[in-house]
Amino acid sequence: MVNLTFSNATKLSFKNVKLIAVPFGKSYQQQTRAIQVHGLNNLNVTNNTVTGNTNRKQASVLTTSIPYSTGWHLTVDGQKKSTQIVNSGFVGASLTKGPHHVRLVYETPGLKLGKWLSIGGGLLLIIASLWQFVWQRRQQA
Repeated sequence: MVNLTFSNATKLSFKNVKLIAVPFGKSYQQQTRAIQVHGLNNLNVTNNTVTGNTNRKQASVLTTSIPYSTGWHLTVDGQKKSTQIVNSGFVGASLTKGPHHVRLVYETPGLKLGKWLSIGGGLLLIIASLWQFVWQRRQQA
């Protein structure tokens, strides 16, 4: 039997529910622990930033569980570095041997352009309104 508990839900409806149980076994747990040993230390996650430290014994690939998007920007030891798609859709990057400070920051793609276009549109609206006001005043005079 499986019990599901939803907090703060007033109404739920499901058309179809399917539960799949996959036994991972000891091998999966051992592999997971080995991967976690090489993860980021001093991990700090905020709304749009992930930071941490790592010390690699050899060159390797930083692998995250963050879905890949062009909005993620990576710096390693303060230097910009490109991200790559790992594990069929997650953010990752190549790291060289040694200690590193990793910082991932998310900026919504197109947000800056949208902001500048909105400001430009607002200015054009103000200019057009002023021009129309002046033109109407001249017509009345």
